[in-house]
Amino acid sequence: MCANYAFDPPPRMICIGLLWIDTKIKEEVKRYMELCKKWEAERLERLEKTCQEEAAEKERQEEMERRHAAERREERERKLEHAHRAKAALEDNPDALSKGKWPRCTQ
Repeated sequence: MCANYAFDPPPRMICIGLLWIDTKIKEEVKRYMELCKKWEAERLERLEKTCQEEAAEKERQEEMERRHAAERREERERKLEHAHRAKAALEDNPDALSKGKWPRCTQ
């Protein structure tokens, strides 16, 4: 017993921080690792394909919305032009409403 300790000191550790690394890889572990790599590559490929399909679908939807907006705008312009022509014709000839074969109001 040492003079500095009330009790005997613990024995010294011989292998501090020593790790035994197994450098031999079993065949089944190698196969499993290769399968994991293959599965990950397939997953990434599917993910990329899905992203491309979603981007193409989004682009198609945007194009369709632009086309429909243009059609609605053209239809609105056509209707406005028709209304302006009718209003101008009525202003030019106020009797245009009363023209016709039959009277508008019959009782």
